[in-house]
Amino acid sequence: MVWTDEDGRRHRHSLGTADRASAEAAARQFWQRRTLGGEVHTVGEAVAAYLAAKEAMLSIKRATVAWKAAKPYWDKLPVARVDGQATEDYRARRSHCKPITVRNELAVIRAALNWAEKANLIKKAPFLKMPSFPSTTVGHLSKAEFRRLLDNAQAPHIKIFLQLAVGTGARTNALLDLTWDRVDFDRNVVILNPHDRIQTSKYRATVPMNAQLRAALLEAKEGAMSDYVVEHGRERVASIRNGFAAAARRAKLKATPHMMRHSAAVWMAEANTPFSQIAQFLGHTDSRITERVYGRFSPSFLASAAEALTW
Repeated sequence: MVWTDEDGRRHRHSLGTADRASAEAAARQFWQRRTLGGEVHTVGEAVAAYLAAKEAMLSIKRATVAWKAAKPYWDKLPVARVDGQATEDYRARRSHCKPITVRNELAVIRAALNWAEKANLIKKAPFLKMPSFPSTTVGHLSKAEFRRLLDNAQAPHIKIFLQLAVGTGARTNALLDLTWDRVDFDRNVVILNPHDRIQTSKYRATVPMNAQLRAALLEAKEGAMSDYVVEHGRERVASIRNGFAAAARRAKLKATPHMMRHSAAVWMAEANTPFSQIAQFLGHTDSRITERVYGRFSPSFLASAAEALTW
């Protein structure tokens, strides 16, 4: 049996067997002896134990989905055989996917192996080289472009959706789910998460209303014919795509509903809003994500660092 360690060195070990079935059994025992206590032998076992131990974490659904995609390659791979080449081979196998998708899949495996090491289930977590973050573009509208889009929104449900989208920074599904009982005019807040919904990695925040959004919602409330804020024909709107696209065509803009969320974040960053606040507004669990994506739009971000470079 031949294998390559994490330093790229090749090793050879005789299993002392004459047939394939015996050789595979002996190989499994060999690799098991290389893990502490033999409690975790394969990557799949490590990930299964990790997901079971972390079932209450907010990102468990995302982690489970990522592992489902990664499992065919990694499941039976012995932990002791995880090396840089295995990572490269997996990235090549998933070359049809976006780099961030592959990164998310590998992140679950890395987290599981690190957890297994701390839990004394393996001797040492192997190093997984993560794909670099791809360069990101943040599609967004200026305030002038947004006003043009709003002026070309003919249907009332498209107009209120647009106002909510930039006024809360929420995702489309959260806005289409929004009911009037969660628009609290007394406290001046919009509660984006339904009372019976468990928070997930797609965190839905409670955000304050500015004067413009409050006025728009008060007006919409007077004419409301259902429990839903974004309604059409007394019903919840299932999709905003067609009405939004029609407004964008009339406004001669290339825009998508999700760009409203980006626009809200960019506007806050341009106004030098602290990234910790922007992260809470958007429902990001880690403000470092917010800084990485939107930091370039903040005039004051890294300004003090730049001042240190004067000569």
